[in-house]
Amino acid sequence: MPLSRLQFSTPRLDAVAFGSSSDITDDVSRRIANILSPSVKQHLPPDMSAVVDPVSAAHWLSEILSEATFVSVSLKGTKELVGFVLLYAINDTPEKMALRIGYVVSEEHQGNGFASEIIEGVVAWCRASGCVSSLAGGAEQANAASIRVLMKNGFTLEAESGSDTVFLSLTF
Repeated sequence: MPLSRLQFSTPRLDAVAFGSSSDITDDVSRRIANILSPSVKQHLPPDMSAVVDPVSAAHWLSEILSEATFVSVSLKGTKELVGFVLLYAINDTPEKMALRIGYVVSEEHQGNGFASEIIEGVVAWCRASGCVSSLAGGAEQANAASIRVLMKNGFTLEAESGSDTVFLSLTF
């Protein structure tokens, strides 16, 4: 099952992968720019720090779509964007693919269990798809909440990297 058709629901959320850059509308760009507030970007990769408005969000998203699958996550039955997931194929064989995951939850939705619910949904989709061999993710050591979310969903710590980033993985 290709990632471009990834879609799942949880008790409170609906998630759907973008098919292509034609899915980037002004509304989507505005919502992504709103999610990527300064406090949310604090623990995110440097390329996301350039997102400051809808125009820069559209540019960032079109760049990301060339290397990853973007999965928008909204409150169930609405278009209110709670966050998003990025999935990067890091090892692809005809039978299975290994994925690297990144995720973002908007500032206003943090602290409500949405991050855990999002990761739980991604893990369930990966298991059900039969095409994913593993998920790997990283978080800054200072981002204890993100590390807890991944561990709560079955990820285990990998060997120490000697950097400020903690790497975790889940094998199916």
